[in-house]
Amino acid sequence: MAKEDIFKTLGAFHKVDLEDIRHFFGADVPSHVRKSEFVEKLGAFIVNRPEEWLGNMLERDLRLLQTLVEAGPEVPVPLEYPDYPTVLESVGLLMSDSVNEDFKEVWIPKHIYDIVAPHILGAIDKGERDGSFEMERAALGYLNLYGVLSVDEFYDMMLEYNDWTGRWDVEKFTLRLASSPVFKLCRIDIEGSPYVCAPGIYDPAKILSSRKEYPDMGGFRHFTPQQAIEAGTGSPEFVFGLGTDEGKRLVEMLLNLGYSGHGLVLEEHDIWMNSQMVWGDEATEEIFGCVSDRQDDIESFEDYNDCMEIVAAYANSLPKWLLKGYSSNETNCLKVILQTEDDPSMEMIRKNPYMSLFIPPVPADDPCPCGSGLSYRLCHGRNPN
Repeated sequence: MAKEDIFKTLGAFHKVDLEDIRHFFGADVPSHVRKSEFVEKLGAFIVNRPEEWLGNMLERDLRLLQTLVEAGPEVPVPLEYPDYPTVLESVGLLMSDSVNEDFKEVWIPKHIYDIVAPHILGAIDKGERDGSFEMERAALGYLNLYGVLSVDEFYDMMLEYNDWTGRWDVEKFTLRLASSPVFKLCRIDIEGSPYVCAPGIYDPAKILSSRKEYPDMGGFRHFTPQQAIEAGTGSPEFVFGLGTDEGKRLVEMLLNLGYSGHGLVLEEHDIWMNSQMVWGDEATEEIFGCVSDRQDDIESFEDYNDCMEIVAAYANSLPKWLLKGYSSNETNCLKVILQTEDDPSMEMIRKNPYMSLFIPPVPADDPCPCGSGLSYRLCHGRNPN
């Protein structure tokens, strides 16, 4: 029954998509055959050789599989919507329901459960022991810190990581990197040149072209392998910079507002990701969502403003994709600035395109952005915001 179900799932893909699945899973299936034969051989590989293809999965997919296996076959598990889907969902080996706008439910079909359940813990243990997971975290971390890199730039950074670990010789490491799930997932071509980009980025070409507006950046900011690992851990809710003064103040504030556990990580992650999205006011508002969502629990406007300043300070300390890993604080570009309607910094911002991300002023008679239903002048506009 498992084979028939998998054949049906694979048969729904076009041949070019099946080629991608074969490549990602590392299946030794000949490509110059009819689609029906290709589906049969690829399906047999998935059914009969789970230890091999599980070894080619991202850590995130394996840990999700472990969660679903522990829950049991056909048992839905609620998950927050991530920045990008899992590979196993994309190829139809996991099922999901996205009816609820706040979260989706994911479950493992019985025929896939029977295949992976005996092997999932072994695959995770192997990834931890042989260094595959750490290398994956470093690779994702460099991509999260810079957004988009040429293959050569990425390779040079990963060589520094390999020198730091001392685990592999250069030839063996190069082969491991080329066959790693991160490289397979993130490798793209832009105008005929090879690049790699962070998995949550949907328009990497726009990042490359927009960097031309900041010619003074020069080369990329240097990050250590340890920093790369920090930035690539916890997929898909990556977080960075919490050990800095700005990060520590942010965590303390979020804890005081009642955030904890996975919800705390999500808020930290969202601030980092939204601070990269400089092409609209929506992302700017989302940066401060952690405060505005809890404004009823904040006793005074002074405390509310302090919270907003803490978020802005953290956002401005984070590495930016457009700035090649430099922060707004380091370059005085793309700063998140809080100001009143008559703030003199507004004129400076208008004259300086490098300071293009800010909270816009609110007209006095417009509805207050906090959602109270009052006009701005009768709500948060009674004090500088």
